[in-house]
Amino acid sequence: MTYTDRLSELNTALARLKEALPQVQNQLDKDGTIQRFEFVFELLWKTLKDYAEDKGRLDASSPKDAFRVAADLGLIDNPQIWFDFLKNRNTATYIYSEQSANEVYSQIPSFVTAADLLISKLSV
Repeated sequence: MTYTDRLSELNTALARLKEALPQVQNQLDKDGTIQRFEFVFELLWKTLKDYAEDKGRLDASSPKDAFRVAADLGLIDNPQIWFDFLKNRNTATYIYSEQSANEVYSQIPSFVTAADLLISKLSV
């Protein structure tokens, strides 16, 4: 899959996440929105990996590496915020409790804002 193909998929997935956020009315809706967040996060770091490879950087083989490279390339200011989103993704994926779900869900709007900004830089 090419970088531009993955970027297109990322834009579609992010639009679906944005669509889900205002629709949450119960725990089932919240869980679905969290799952969309997980999917968008995965697409985003893999898109960064592809972008880095297009720029000749082959050192973005993990999410943390991808966000470090994104900082090096001037796409993000600070990778720590993305490490926090990674922690949320890991929490949502591997440890489930209603409290954890609520904590992850509360951070999704910040993720969407950051993802929009990053995608706009990747799209130039």
